[in-house]
Amino acid sequence: MDLRYYNTTINPVGLVSPAREKYVRDVHEHLKWVHRTTSGRILLNSIRRPNFPIEIRPHPTAVCNAVGGSERKPGAASLTGVITYTPFTFSSHGSCAVDHAMEKAGRLWDEILFHELVHVFRAATGSWNQAPQLTFGMRQYDDNEEFIAVLCTNIYVSDRTNKIKSGLRAGHQGFGAMTPQDARRFGLFTSSKAAFGLVKQFCADNPIFTKALSDKLADVEYNPIADFYRYPKLCELLSTIGGLTDKAKMIDALVAVGIPRPVAAQFVMLAP
Repeated sequence: MDLRYYNTTINPVGLVSPAREKYVRDVHEHLKWVHRTTSGRILLNSIRRPNFPIEIRPHPTAVCNAVGGSERKPGAASLTGVITYTPFTFSSHGSCAVDHAMEKAGRLWDEILFHELVHVFRAATGSWNQAPQLTFGMRQYDDNEEFIAVLCTNIYVSDRTNKIKSGLRAGHQGFGAMTPQDARRFGLFTSSKAAFGLVKQFCADNPIFTKALSDKLADVEYNPIADFYRYPKLCELLSTIGGLTDKAKMIDALVAVGIPRPVAAQFVMLAP
């Protein structure tokens, strides 16, 4: 992968040799893994802009996290892309392995980078929007932007040109595996009423990117974006089942804190 072509710089700020050289090698290698895949090239080519450079640098702390988006450097007139990512964090001896020992879905190095690159893409296209409300059944995604990043990364995981992968990730809170019910075709739309509207808005915000994911990865195991483009009416209809799923999950949550199921069910069913 030609970093200059994609206007990307790997900056090992804060590191000293030989850690500096190792950081650059490792991050470049993980970017190559992304670039080798169909979905990865779609994403990288969608981000690429001559006036939107991207800097990848170590995450400032050792916690299990990476961050992607945009920033305005001191004195700069416009925003630039940024990812803070430390490969060791997501290794078998890093903090993620300690904090999420039994959770590995979406936790491989390239999967983390892809996730953060989706954030950069949304920032580069001026589409970043955390405001849309998630329903109870989607609370595991935290917000709209994390939902989009997890959704796209799960499609990346399903991409047949991606030869090394973990598994479908259930949400943004940890790296737990998606349930078989949610992982099946149209499962996203039956998992929550809000899913249809969020996917519809994402496709409206970024039609070139989402249409490419749909057209070039139409036959992969998990691709709700392709399902939306091909069967929008069905996806919308299935969102009514998603509304029932939201209520069922809310009832289960109330029961888990000690509220009798009949009382919880009555409360939830009366709620708007």
